[in-house]
Amino acid sequence: MNWISRRNTSGGFILLLLFHTSCIFAQSLSIRQVVTTEREAWVTGEFKTEPIRKVHHTVELLVNRPLQTMDGFGACFNELGWTALNNLSEADRQLILKELFEPGFGANFTMGRMPVGANDFSRNWYSYNEHEGDFKMEKFSIQNDLETLVPFIKNALKQNPHLSLWASPWSPPAWMKYNKHYACAVSPETLDAKFRNDLTADKQGAEGSNMFVQEKKYFSAYALYFSKFVDA
Repeated sequence: MNWISRRNTSGGFILLLLFHTSCIFAQSLSIRQVVTTEREAWVTGEFKTEPIRKVHHTVELLVNRPLQTMDGFGACFNELGWTALNNLSEADRQLILKELFEPGFGANFTMGRMPVGANDFSRNWYSYNEHEGDFKMEKFSIQNDLETLVPFIKNALKQNPHLSLWASPWSPPAWMKYNKHYACAVSPETLDAKFRNDLTADKQGAEGSNMFVQEKKYFSAYALYFSKFVDA
């Protein structure tokens, strides 16, 4: 399956699912779309996918015996999404939220993911407790989320009170990791300097390695961290 996200001229978002069955790919696919690159946002142009050659895909569809159901569709709540929406007028902001979340209207999103702490689209790196050694999570705080993610989600819930949410972390607090840093790899030199992390080569982790400190007190503290997140 190939997922291609496109933005139409009215400002809404279209998600296309290209599903190929029993096919051999011999040509690349060229689609005119709007994308965000490492260096620039909202770039319009022709973009080609890499050709897949001599690959035979077979998918069996049991149309009379469904085995799964679709729970819904959605997207990720993130800080930069909310800060972008706040550059608009209140009327335009509510119109976009309506387009995204109102049942039976527009994209009709019914699910949403939220990050536990910072993700790739945060204003800056943060977690809910960067106080090293606070294994009892006494200084745990979601104050940062109250400025961005919480109002973002609450405004979405106004459009659809039955919106389902799930959460996932990008990194534990930095002090819980061997390298004491939120990242595991040095930023590529091709990335604009303002977007690079400050991780040094001697502190990056090997592919597939676990940078979390493998000690019981850290596991217990991280479990408490999640518990407090759910309660908050």
